[in-house]
Amino acid sequence: MVAIADIEADIEEYVDYDLVGSLTRANAFIRACRLWLAFSADSASNQSSSMTIGKQYVQDMLRRAEQFAARKSGNGGVRFLGPGRHFR
Repeated sequence: MVAIADIEADIEEYVDYDLVGSLTRANAFIRACRLWLAFSADSASNQSSSMTIGKQYVQDMLRRAEQFAARKSGNGGVRFLGPGRHFR
């Protein structure tokens, strides 16, 4: 069984996927967010701090990560638009 603390550690570890531009890290972040949403209560708080993570916040982060992954994998539309080969 996966502990919610381990899932939160993965979220914290891979949250920089967009800063490093890594599709692999984005996919790991997406997986961690989905697991967190599946196994968490309405909100979870870190016992060692006053930080509280809400479901809406994680859903927003998940949506942004999925958009990043779609763009990075080439499924996000036009990647390059410029003049054709024979443009003068």
